[in-house]
Amino acid sequence: MSRWSGPFVIKEVFPHGAVELLKLGGGDQTFKVNGQRLKVYKGGELIRHNAAFLLQDPP
Repeated sequence: MSRWSGPFVIKEVFPHGAVELLKLGGGDQTFKVNGQRLKVYKGGELIRHNAAFLLQDPP
C-alpha cells in the first residue's frame, strides 16, 4: 500500500521546507515529505483551525 493513500493532516512544518504528515484513521502513523510535493485538497468540507504564535528573538 502506498504511503500516499490519504487523507492526511499536517502535523508539523519544518524551517527547511519539509512537512510531517499524520494519516487520519491510521493511529499515530506519520512521515515527512518535501512540502513542494503537497497539493491543496479541493473536495468536501474542510475543518479549519486557528492558531496564534508568539515569535521572539532568541536571548
